[in-house]
Amino acid sequence: MPKRADSPIEARIRVWTRPPQRSRGPAPAYSRERIADAAIAIADSDGLDAVTMRRVAAELGTGAMSLYRYVESKEGIFELMGDRMLGRQEWRELTGDWRTDLADLARGQRALLLAHPWLLRIWSGRPGFGPHTMRGFERSLSIVDGLGLDIDAMLETVSLVDTWVNGYVRAELDAKEFFGGSSDEDVHHALGPYLEQVMSSGQYPLLTRVLTDAASPHIEPDARFERALQRILAGVEATLPGRRGA
Repeated sequence: MPKRADSPIEARIRVWTRPPQRSRGPAPAYSRERIADAAIAIADSDGLDAVTMRRVAAELGTGAMSLYRYVESKEGIFELMGDRMLGRQEWRELTGDWRTDLADLARGQRALLLAHPWLLRIWSGRPGFGPHTMRGFERSLSIVDGLGLDIDAMLETVSLVDTWVNGYVRAELDAKEFFGGSSDEDVHHALGPYLEQVMSSGQYPLLTRVLTDAASPHIEPDARFERALQRILAGVEATLPGRRGA
């Protein structure tokens, strides 16, 4: 009977269940951290698609077959990369105020993703199983512990903020790619005549208000993120036990 092919989840978990060092024989030449650092350097330079077993091995100065002693597939390398990035991140000390701490968590996550956009592909829809990932998840849950929420509501609250930040950053990056290096003046010159027609038609009164009165589309990206973040946190607060509407 042919051996069943490993799933991506199994490949990722085995990165952590495989002993980092054999009980006998020479010590391994490369640590998980060193392999992850080599892969991260490639992704930062040339994008995630450039991260292959052969390329990572070359970065380490060894052959691809030698790398298979430490990690079995590219999925395993991705797992190491995602966990390593969380281990590198310097998170601010928790204050004990849930809203302050969730906001700091969201800002730190956004900054990390903007600095390393390829992380979105590793994290989106892919649960991580490494020690830094587990500690980060525990830390996130601790922020909303003690608010009177059951464990499901705690999980949903943390997941809401995490998923929202990922989606927000993805939209930021997509917009940046779409508009390229265009200045606000360039965009206005390109879209202005058409939008004038849209507004003058009278069919879109609310859109017209957005185009003429809304401040949010015209403020700096960090300030726009902050406004949206506070909306999310206000929604969370409204559902806490004992609050109106909860």
